[in-house]
Amino acid sequence: MTVNTPLVPSDVVWVTRCPVPTATAIALNQGWFEDAYAEHGYKIQTLQDSRDPNIRAQHFYHDIKTLFREGGNVPAFWSRARNLKQKGHDRTAVIGLTWVDEVQLLLARPGSGITPQTLKGRTLGLSNAGGAVDIWRAMALRGYRAVLELAGLTYADITLKDLTAPHITWSPDRQRGGTWSPASEDALLNGEVDVIYAKGAPAIALKEKHGLDVVLDINSLEDPRLRINNGTPRPITVHRDLLTDAPELVALYLQVLNAASEWAKLNPDQVAGIIATETNTDAASVRLGYGPQLANSFDVALSEERIDAFQNQSDFLFGEGLIEAPVNVRDWIVREPLEAALNNPLSFQQLAVA
Repeated sequence: MTVNTPLVPSDVVWVTRCPVPTATAIALNQGWFEDAYAEHGYKIQTLQDSRDPNIRAQHFYHDIKTLFREGGNVPAFWSRARNLKQKGHDRTAVIGLTWVDEVQLLLARPGSGITPQTLKGRTLGLSNAGGAVDIWRAMALRGYRAVLELAGLTYADITLKDLTAPHITWSPDRQRGGTWSPASEDALLNGEVDVIYAKGAPAIALKEKHGLDVVLDINSLEDPRLRINNGTPRPITVHRDLLTDAPELVALYLQVLNAASEWAKLNPDQVAGIIATETNTDAASVRLGYGPQLANSFDVALSEERIDAFQNQSDFLFGEGLIEAPVNVRDWIVREPLEAALNNPLSFQQLAVA
């Protein structure tokens, strides 16, 4: 698929985030980006509010030089690997990593009795969609790998069934609840497959709606390596040209995210409401889907633990043929913006009165 980089106003900072818990969503909800960047002569626009398909596609391609993206790692890895393979270079940089634990469920039909130990011979569903990277396929494969490892099984012990899914686009229309992969949900409910993967608040909504059995809650596993997936860890990326031309604007973004993280710790009920809107669920599903520590989980860091997990995910995606080239994440990371933001913090009280 060829996507033309859209012509965009030079005085606009663009923001995009996935429909999951992000500090970006909190800051947008509070209007802090608009206030902070107005002082520098910039307006804020989000890709999610655009109806231009070329603009919206930038959530995957990240060619706009003034775009900040906080979201799942699969599209970010896909875009970088694609550029490295096809162009020999990539112009994005990772300036921070977050880790928001979320429910990751393997679901079966009611009364199935399936457990990790009885997966042998079962059929597990995999989304198979054209277009940009199939995030749902990547997430399911990672979840299946975790449960197979836990049960001492391999791919040879189960059947992975491709499920034809709609062409991947960044759609303005959101499905309420579910896996965000209707093809997977339909295949489970009609008996075509025995198990599917779902995550977060939408997974809780899907489970409750149909009374589905939980084969495994991956997020309950103590080993964080088994919980690595699209959202754990989650990168914050920016175009390197913006880093070169206006490093203060990059540091400012992280200052606002850090302030949002601090605000979230003091306002857990409001956080649940904001994330319910982001995930198109409800506050109760958010609390179940992301756990009691959600409000304390929005810190941005570049710790060795998160970087190692990020590399682990990179290796997994390349090994499964989901990205076109290997990605060394340490070559992708730029630490200076986060260091600048931490050395000169903005409080949410400052932003609130700006």
